[in-house]
Amino acid sequence: MRHRVLRVIVKVASVAVLLLLILWLRVFYGSMQDYKTGETLLKENQTIRAITYFDRSLHWYAPLNPYVERSAKQLWEIGERAESEKDTRMALIAYESIRNGFYGASHVFRPGKDWIQRAENKMESLSNPQRMEGAVPSKKDPHPHVGWSVAVVLGFLGWIGSALGFIVSVLRKDRKTEKAFHKSLLWVCLILTFVALWVAGMVMA
Repeated sequence: MRHRVLRVIVKVASVAVLLLLILWLRVFYGSMQDYKTGETLLKENQTIRAITYFDRSLHWYAPLNPYVERSAKQLWEIGERAESEKDTRMALIAYESIRNGFYGASHVFRPGKDWIQRAENKMESLSNPQRMEGAVPSKKDPHPHVGWSVAVVLGFLGWIGSALGFIVSVLRKDRKTEKAFHKSLLWVCLILTFVALWVAGMVMA
């Protein structure tokens, strides 16, 4: 009995790791694609569109994703180049993209604190009426909504837990009974509910 339980635990843990790996790879791929698109557009002097894609790459945040840092550096370089060319509006857009990108990736933890601080310092200095003419500082609140941020975490943990529950129900010896079928169906409904909550939280936060 103990060995059977241990085997189930190992299988469930393996599936959980696999799900997390698949999720990480999806985020990594999305970030990489947006970064490369941004690089291409930047070389074609389509700076505004390039900023948009670097910003998207930032939002595909995941631990150990190198394209997040690269995107932030590209945006910073665009901002500094715009400053040197006296294009205050472009510089503000670039720095604001850095700030909002990392704020958008914030949930329980806030990544890129140094980048956020550097970008806000730049934006504050550029928005000083004594240093710029006619530019209006952004009034958009960069902080993610607390409730939706919590929903992201609950949704993510919920669908992972529900997926594990579904796997356990499938591995049970009595899985062919009607009761087991109803339990599996319940787990599937929970998975869909938590995935919907997770996606809604990411969009609304």
